[in-house]
Amino acid sequence: MFLAIIGINFKGDSMGITYLESVVLSILKTINGERTIYSLFHLLQGKRSSQTIQDAHLYKITPYFSTYPSVSRDGLEKMVGRLKRRGLVEEMAETKVKLTSRGEEELEQHLSQCPLPEFLNGWKYHQVTEPFWERLTLLIQVSSNLINQERSYIPVRNKPETLSWVKRYIKQQNEDRYILAERLYEELTSALENEGTKPELVVLRLTGFKKIGLTIMQASERTGMEPAHYHYEFLNCLHAMFDRLLESPSVYPLLSGLLNKAEREVPLTLSTDKTYKLLQKGYSLDEIAVVRNLKQSTIEDHIVEIVLTIKEFDIERYVPAGKLERILLAAQQNSAKKLKQIKERVADASYFEIRLVLAKYGDAEWN
Repeated sequence: MFLAIIGINFKGDSMGITYLESVVLSILKTINGERTIYSLFHLLQGKRSSQTIQDAHLYKITPYFSTYPSVSRDGLEKMVGRLKRRGLVEEMAETKVKLTSRGEEELEQHLSQCPLPEFLNGWKYHQVTEPFWERLTLLIQVSSNLINQERSYIPVRNKPETLSWVKRYIKQQNEDRYILAERLYEELTSALENEGTKPELVVLRLTGFKKIGLTIMQASERTGMEPAHYHYEFLNCLHAMFDRLLESPSVYPLLSGLLNKAEREVPLTLSTDKTYKLLQKGYSLDEIAVVRNLKQSTIEDHIVEIVLTIKEFDIERYVPAGKLERILLAAQQNSAKKLKQIKERVADASYFEIRLVLAKYGDAEWN
């Protein structure tokens, strides 16, 4: 039913640093020794703490949020240790490292041959990627077997909620099985065609009538890619497709219907959500700290997370307009990541006010 995989033969990953090492080195280069290696661990794992979320936005490394949840502390420590022994990174302080000139050269050389994924957006899509993929693969399998009058097969997904969701979804379409399958085929082939992606990597994983999709390990072996490289290219394909579905839902009604709106909205962490509800009731920061028996600095962390997550949140109740403009100007003239430099230029601003402004406008391209 779907695209035939014929003669796929990707070149193996280049010698030198591995693909996963190139991801780690790229993030370490951005952080530049200003955070510990464990901030990177929490980023890849997708830890939903205020600090991790703030750092992800501050350093503009949100694309990698929750993109490698299988990473372990021990595995990351050993990788960084290997990078140090090879002279690619050097320790600035305990658990803080930065790239050496040799490390930057090797990274640049690797990226010239094997660039990082263009459409990756872990922060935006980490909630929706897994449920979408489970629904899509089951929907394809069911449709493929339906049009071939095959009723006896083992579902590729066994979660009760996924099985019932897809069953309801097919029923809601109220459409002939052949028309449904044709629509699905046309939408999928169109949505996957994005320059800078390898749609074959997705198709390899699909199960249909008398066709079993490959596992990640099998697909990486088939394509000659490192498992981590395959994983990131696979995510790149899905995230590029999500961009297209959200931009033109009317063009892809069947596929965009697999993306639940609630799952697309990145939620606040549990503690921050409690603070947000009190803010909506008109409580001040001091009052919230008392009611919740938390330090004011913790409540300030919550406010920064709210600003990062809820784009329409107004910060002028906390930062006067004139001061906001001066902080923005200082941020343009300095590294937006070095709060101390901004503080030196805007002495009457608190670090909380600076963090709020960077959270609100940090995604802007100033230079």
